[in-house]
Amino acid sequence: MRATNQHNLTRLTAVGRTAVVLWFVSWNMISSTTTISAEELSIPAVDISGIQTSQFPPAQFSTASTAIEIPPAPVTEEALSDKKLPPLPQSSNHQSTSDYPESNLIPFSYHTGPGCPSPFAGHVAYDPCVPEEEEPACYHLSEAFLEAIGKPAEPLSHLLEVLLHSEHDEPHTELDHHAIGLQSVPDRPPLLLELNEEFLGAGFLEQGVVTPTGAVWRPALWVFGTYRTGANYFDGGTGPAVGEWANRLDLFAQLNLSGTERILFGMRPLDEETSTSRRFTGYDIRNGDALDGWNAEPQTLFFEGDFGEIFPNLDPFDTAALDYGFSIGRQPLSFQQGLLLNEDRIDAVTVTRNTLNGNGNLNFRGTFVYAWNEINRHNVMGPNRHDNDSQLAGFFTESNFRQSTVNADVAYVWSENGLGDMVVIGLSAIQRLSGFHNTYNSSLHLLASIPTDDETVYASQGELLFHQFSWTPHHTNDLIFLNTFWGIDQFTSASRGPLGGGPLGQTGLLFSAAGLGRYGAPLSNQANSVVGGSLGYQMFYNDLKEQVVFEIGGRQDTNGADNAAIATGLRYQKALDQHWFFVIDSFVSKGESTDIGQGVRFELQSKF
Repeated sequence: MRATNQHNLTRLTAVGRTAVVLWFVSWNMISSTTTISAEELSIPAVDISGIQTSQFPPAQFSTASTAIEIPPAPVTEEALSDKKLPPLPQSSNHQSTSDYPESNLIPFSYHTGPGCPSPFAGHVAYDPCVPEEEEPACYHLSEAFLEAIGKPAEPLSHLLEVLLHSEHDEPHTELDHHAIGLQSVPDRPPLLLELNEEFLGAGFLEQGVVTPTGAVWRPALWVFGTYRTGANYFDGGTGPAVGEWANRLDLFAQLNLSGTERILFGMRPLDEETSTSRRFTGYDIRNGDALDGWNAEPQTLFFEGDFGEIFPNLDPFDTAALDYGFSIGRQPLSFQQGLLLNEDRIDAVTVTRNTLNGNGNLNFRGTFVYAWNEINRHNVMGPNRHDNDSQLAGFFTESNFRQSTVNADVAYVWSENGLGDMVVIGLSAIQRLSGFHNTYNSSLHLLASIPTDDETVYASQGELLFHQFSWTPHHTNDLIFLNTFWGIDQFTSASRGPLGGGPLGQTGLLFSAAGLGRYGAPLSNQANSVVGGSLGYQMFYNDLKEQVVFEIGGRQDTNGADNAAIATGLRYQKALDQHWFFVIDSFVSKGESTDIGQGVRFELQSKF
């Protein structure tokens, strides 16, 4: 046994020596074309013919200029000494290093063929006989239409570049030709108050406190918010004009207990909710009256957490699927992007089951909601109405598939004061579409409201088809969006806040109110027997510190009510620092049976 081991060791040593020879040969092939023999390397002759080479895979040595392959067959030193190494192949387009006197790069060329593998792809000559991929007719027609829509974006961006004296942002993919060194990282903007742990701060986490249930909590208190102040002038063409100075403060205090548990308290002390609207603290310029919206009413107060994280001892190995998220208290709710339900404050309890999958569904999330107070009923003919007698229950789901994210929702709202009961259902699909020349963002929503009793203005029969479509033009960071809708009869949302208006606010700037003062939507956002849409161009300047949105939109009634209208609007927004930015909005509108509408607003906003 010992003699056999010694014999095997001798054979392995021979293999190692041969590997050295082959490595030295391959290295010399890069720098010279002389014949190399084992005698010149001063390595004694070794017979390795007795080794079963089938036990070893073929060895390959590859360089930038050539490659040799050692077949799985017995190799002797004599065969190596008689081997004449081929010269380096030359490429017709090769440049000498003399053209680059300061470069230490080694030029290379390569060739492919039997026995000469290379890690570099070979040159592929153009073959006119190979047919090029043709654009399908459907892509040609659809993308030609979208390209025509995007044509005004380029001249418009250049015009604004001159007017703003700012450089239009374009994507940069080229690497710098010189070292730029380490770049400074902007300081983290702190919140108004940070106790025990900083928001997105660097450092070590606290050890935390172990609760009797086994959970580990690291309490931290954050205070943050948003302050908005602005001057508004609004004349919708249907009533008296509004001129005012308005203020709004959204102030929040969040007590973090862990990564999944928190208590959030919020107030809006400068604007008070009424039965049909909100009153903002400020000044009525037109009438010369002070506006008082001071209040201390809680706007938000809820607790949310995860049952499995609060009681980890019930499932120490995490196999019982106890991860149910829940929340209880006064909280904002929005489903179907605000089309089905859009409340900024509602007293409700929610239970969520997440991370379910199967049958092509990558992740399923289901949420049950029950609300018993602070419900605002959607009025299809006027301002929304606050109704504490109404209640709401619903089940809202989200499924992530390979090509799309699908939301299927249903809600039932009822009241004891005669406002009406109804069921509202919604189905949506959000996906990214790949065209022949570009990729596109698409969001399609189908909704219906079905009264279960007599119809009222708060519970009406109707359907809504809503579609959002956007894309980024080539060689820009800009965005073009085309949003369309079709309202059949009188679609009614399950619940909408007093400033939410109708369900069409997602169509664009022309269909949404400012949320500050009495500056309303230039075009009606109710979905009563109407078809329409908006086309907008969003352009970025000065390294994303400035942006301009130009939008044109319109709506046409389908019931002969002569309520058609068109409008155009412009928004300019500029960041001043990490906290402050200002916004300028303006519009001009014209209704079929109304006077010309116009408006402008200036807003200064801070996030802290």
